[in-house]
Amino acid sequence: MTRRTTVTAEFDVGDDGDAATVRKLLTPRGQLVEIESADRTGADGSNTIRVDALGLESLSWQTESELADRLGRQPPADWNAAGENAADANEVDGPFAVSNEYADVEIAKATTADGDALVVRAPVKRTEIRLPPAMVGALTARDTSLFSEFLETPHGPHDH
Repeated sequence: MTRRTTVTAEFDVGDDGDAATVRKLLTPRGQLVEIESADRTGADGSNTIRVDALGLESLSWQTESELADRLGRQPPADWNAAGENAADANEVDGPFAVSNEYADVEIAKATTADGDALVVRAPVKRTEIRLPPAMVGALTARDTSLFSEFLETPHGPHDH
């Protein structure tokens, strides 16, 4: 039997200018989320990033403004970062869960009046972030050391 990576769920997050594909991967070492940008490349020439549940949980407790500063990419001016239109979502793709021994995270795509959003929710921490396609794509231009920076506050913004 060969050990290999399997895609178990997939959806696209996009708008007119930015698009990314989000996949749940089962690997020999555990579960990951892979985000592949359609049109961005990082410093190493890659347009893909793979993140485990703990990294995704640390993403969920970032504020949109702090994340935008780190990524050097602002969300659209009319973007509702607080997710107040979540109740108005007319379509939700996914959701799927990614977990390991340290974290459990739910990943989904929400389509609202403001457009598509990648939703990263950590139910145990009660944190959530909604990212517009431009910021999702900007994540793929970074390496996973960004998520290590997020873990400088290992229990979230309130360090609980």
